Amino acid sequence: MPKREESPKFGGIGGGRGFKPNVEFGDKRPGARSLVVGPDGIFVHEDGVLRTVADAVDLFWSGVAHDPAAWTKAEKGYDYLLAHAFEGTREDVRRALNWLELAIERRDRSAVVGAARYLSLMPAPVLAADYGRLLGIFNSRVLGMVWQVTPDLDVSPLPPRIPKFGREAGFGLIRSVPDLYKTLAMFGTEMEDLVAALVTEALRYGVSLPADLAAMAHPPAARG
Repeated sequence: MPKREESPKFGGIGGGRGFKPNVEFGDKRPGARSLVVGPDGIFVHEDGVLRTVADAVDLFWSGVAHDPAAWTKAEKGYDYLLAHAFEGTREDVRRALNWLELAIERRDRSAVVGAARYLSLMPAPVLAADYGRLLGIFNSRVLGMVWQVTPDLDVSPLPPRIPKFGREAGFGLIRSVPDLYKTLAMFGTEMEDLVAALVTEALRYGVSLPADLAAMAHPPAARG
């Protein structure tokens, strides 16, 4: 797994995203400073000027760089990213993939789905620029598939060490974020074959998929 880089340093880079604290500062003596920390970010107010130290998006990226579950405590930042995913950059892709890899490592299915949902909304050309890394991550039945854990489940054809979530095994991204797999399939023959194989297996195990994704399944083998 590629080494994840350190989380971004704060420096007011998010000041242009419009986050403001819901605080009335009123009249203060000259030179007085106020530090405001909340869901909108970290701000300093001095001499009537509000400066952004780190806004909600900065806090989100800093949090998930170390704890994939931190996104649930930075919902304003995550919601902003979803709403502006069409403006996503290579740096946003890199950070999202870092988050996804850490969530997989920690077996945090909620965070895996959250990261994948954001990736699915990003511009396809920007996403495709990281094709090699995407292929390395998504070439995984454990990540894409979901199996119902029943007494009659034949585990012999399944990958080893599958994470379990209640009565299910596998992260199940092809069910949770099917649009991402439809996008990935457009990026190259190797990825298209990978997605087709996952779709075929998903249908075999009764996983419900959108019709256009299900249509990518390999045709049944001819019988002599």
